[in-house]
Amino acid sequence: MKKFKNLLVTLYFYFIAVVYIVFYGGFVLLRSFLMKGRERAREYVLREIEKFGRRAFKWLFSEVVVEGKENIPKDRNFIVVANHQSIMDIPLILGFVATGAFIAKEELKKIPGVNWYIKYLNGVFLDRKNPRKAVRALREAIEKLKNGTIFVVFPEGTRSPNGEMLPFKKDSLMIAIKTGVPVLPVSIWGTYHLIPKNHWIFTPGKVFLKIHKPVDPREFSGERELRDYVESIVGKGVEELKARWTE
Repeated sequence: MKKFKNLLVTLYFYFIAVVYIVFYGGFVLLRSFLMKGRERAREYVLREIEKFGRRAFKWLFSEVVVEGKENIPKDRNFIVVANHQSIMDIPLILGFVATGAFIAKEELKKIPGVNWYIKYLNGVFLDRKNPRKAVRALREAIEKLKNGTIFVVFPEGTRSPNGEMLPFKKDSLMIAIKTGVPVLPVSIWGTYHLIPKNHWIFTPGKVFLKIHKPVDPREFSGERELRDYVESIVGKGVEELKARWTE
């Protein structure tokens, strides 16, 4: 009975998400292009993206518990650095942390709706199989950070296969060192249980999100020192949330 119920929730979610992203998303972008004032139009789109992130969890009948909202910088851009458990981490961050840009996989260029918003948010497509293109993408991200874009980074490089945090990859926080833009560590627990890697059926449940205090990369001697420090903060937060989730 539970499996059948989860299947119904899954089908409902996919239907709503596709309609919302492709059709309503297209309407939102079209309306923004017709608005007077570029800043007003952008604020409108960002609000709609935030609404989508929050609604995604309502469509899954899942609760999101957020801690540390007050730590989000209000007066400048930053780099969200989070652990990566599930595809639901993206709407989670868009809805509850920041409507930032992503360094996205090249394959996402082919998905209608999703690719529109990655481009609109000043995101960068990364071809991991082509080192030259990868370097070019990182340079592009650095330039956009210098111009005020908020970025979201998953330093593990992939989704966790079991929910536990993977080691942060070498040079994953180099863009912070190169730009001096503050890092906002974020810990996630629970999205893995909504939908694990390589699964397609959702299981509704509770998700925990902890937003830590910003970290100034200028206070560190290099990328490795910064990476180790941020990894320890995010990892400790994940363990705290895991303990709360199992209570």
